[in-house]
Amino acid sequence: MKRNFHLNVNYQVTYKIVWITYKVDMEIFQIENFRFLRISRMPNIIVSLRGVKCFSILDVEERKRFMRKNFGVKGYRDFNQVHGTAIFQETHDPTLNYDGFLVSENNFAYGLKTADCIPLISWNDDLTNLMGLHCGWKGLSKGIIEESFGKFSGFDLCNTYMGPHISKKFFEVKEDLIEKFSKQGENLQSFLSSVDGVIRLDITRLCLDKISKINAKNMVQQSLCSYANSELFYSWRRDQEKDRRNITITWL
Repeated sequence: MKRNFHLNVNYQVTYKIVWITYKVDMEIFQIENFRFLRISRMPNIIVSLRGVKCFSILDVEERKRFMRKNFGVKGYRDFNQVHGTAIFQETHDPTLNYDGFLVSENNFAYGLKTADCIPLISWNDDLTNLMGLHCGWKGLSKGIIEESFGKFSGFDLCNTYMGPHISKKFFEVKEDLIEKFSKQGENLQSFLSSVDGVIRLDITRLCLDKISKINAKNMVQQSLCSYANSELFYSWRRDQEKDRRNITITWL
């Protein structure tokens, strides 16, 4: 049984030449005691939510059956994510480790598992290509944004949804993280703040900065904070719950 209600959120996101002002009428619905947040229908984007039952603790075959039964997709796939830069394409072996995907098959769903990292979904205006990236600080330091948007620049992925992730207010970091980026020639100073000796990273702005340097025309929609919204999302930094993840699911 589906049960619906709507969550109205106003956003204004400004960053250099990436600019979008919009109102999101987000539909929260429930199926078999699993809660989901619907973000978009073109392309389809939903996020599994915290609730009575946790979608992420189902095994992958159970998730496939659920998606086929309740959303009518041909199939569902997610991956063993390792904070790397490998991107799955439809000719690749799906049993290997991937932190993203680039696909064009209609009605086949893909999921990104996160619990504070950024799930990034990008697509072209014609809705013929769809990319998803698991963007934690480790992946960002290794260049997952630059590699993916650079490698697939011909696909014109000019629309992006930035899913639930940790906000600067709650993202405390240490010097080792800063050093990881420094070794790659990146200076994080403009994305850091320090109050009473506590250093915090604005991973949202860092991600936006990387996207804007590669594709200045990309329109980015930003979601809610995974840490602050405990009634909706799982957060590793807040709860330390093993295997409890938000799954951002998308399909053409």
